[in-house]
Amino acid sequence: MTEIVLFACIGVLLASTITLFILLQNQKKQTTPQNITSFDDIFQSIPIPFLYKKENRLYYNKAFEKAFGTFFKATIDHISTLPKKGEHPLLLTFDNNIPKQTTVHMTTLFDEQNNIIGFTALIVDISALHKSKELLLTQKERLELALEGSDEAFWDWDMKSDDVFYSQKWKQLMGYNETETPSTLSSWLNLVHSKDMALVNERLKAHLDGHSEYFMVDHRIRQSEPLRWVKVRGRVIRGKNDRNIRMVGIIRDISQQKASAAQEAIEHERFIAFVEHIPAPAFIKNAQGKYLYMNQAYQKFIGFKTWKNRNATDIFDSHTAEEIAETDRLSLYEGIVTHDISLPTAEGTKSYFHLYKFGIESENEKLLCGFGINKPFKE
Repeated sequence: MTEIVLFACIGVLLASTITLFILLQNQKKQTTPQNITSFDDIFQSIPIPFLYKKENRLYYNKAFEKAFGTFFKATIDHISTLPKKGEHPLLLTFDNNIPKQTTVHMTTLFDEQNNIIGFTALIVDISALHKSKELLLTQKERLELALEGSDEAFWDWDMKSDDVFYSQKWKQLMGYNETETPSTLSSWLNLVHSKDMALVNERLKAHLDGHSEYFMVDHRIRQSEPLRWVKVRGRVIRGKNDRNIRMVGIIRDISQQKASAAQEAIEHERFIAFVEHIPAPAFIKNAQGKYLYMNQAYQKFIGFKTWKNRNATDIFDSHTAEEIAETDRLSLYEGIVTHDISLPTAEGTKSYFHLYKFGIESENEKLLCGFGINKPFKE
C-alpha cells in the first residue's frame, strides 16, 4: 500500500514538473506582472522540494527551503553535480539532520535556439518506500532463518512483476547451486517431473481461479538422483476487484516420507498376498457379526457367495449360523480363542474345523478375526 501511494504522488508531482518545464522552456522576457504571478503560483504550489537553474540563477520553492533548512546550500551544491537528465538516487540530509533516501528527477532546460541554459530538479523523498523494502527483506530473512531449522523453504511470487523470490534453502532443495539466481515461475515448473506436471498445473490453476483455499501438491523433481519428492503449499493474495497480486508459500522435502510410504505399501501388499494364499479359511468381522474380509480359501469354501457386509445368517443355514454366533460371543466377550465347529460345504457335505478366533481394536472399533484348520473327521 505504501508503494502505491508513493508512486501515485510521484506521478502527480512529475506531471506538475512537466507543466513547469514547459513554462520554463517557453518563458520569454516577462512583460506583464500577470505572467510572473501565474508561473510563481505554480512553482510555489508544488508540495515537494523543487529547484531550477536558468542562466546562472538558481530558484527554489518553499518546500525546498522547508525540507532542507540550513542544509539547503549544501543540498543545491550536491544536486548541481548530478547529470542533468534522468533519475538519480541520492542520500540527502534534511533540516532535522536526518539523512533520507531520495530520488532526484533532473531535466535539462533549453532556449529557443536549443542551447542549454539550465536544469530542473525535483526531489522525491522515498525513505518510507526504502524502509518498506528493507522491512520486507528483513521479514524474508527472518522467515528463512525460522525455516532453516526445519525441512521447509520459502518462495514469494509477485504477479505484477512476474518475479519470484526463492530462498536459499529452496534453491538447495531444487538442485540449484549458490551462484544461480532463479527468479521466474519457470525456474520451478521446469523442474517438475513430467509425470506430475499435469497435476501441478491443474492444482495451480484451480487455486488461482479461486476453486481452492490453498494450493497443495506433491511432485517429483525432474532428473534428481536419487529421485526426490517435494510438497509445495501456497496461498494467493488478492487485491482490488479480487485480482491476484501475489502468492506466497513453502516447500518441503518429503523424499523420506514417500520412500517410507512406498515401503509400507510393499509390505502391506506382501502381507495381503500371504493371507490370501493361506490354504485355510480366514476372515475379519465387526462386533455385529458382519464379514469385512474373507480370504480366497474361505470364499471358495462357501462357493463364492456374496459375503461383503453380510453375517452368518445370510451365508449358512440357521443352525450353523447360531453355532457361529455363539463361538463369536465366546471369543469377543469371554476370551475363548479355540473352538471346534462343523460347516456345510458348497456341495452340501460337512467339514470339521478347529477354529481360532480373537478380538482386536481398530480405530475405536472392536473386530473379530479368525481362521480355521480343517480336520479330517469329527473326534
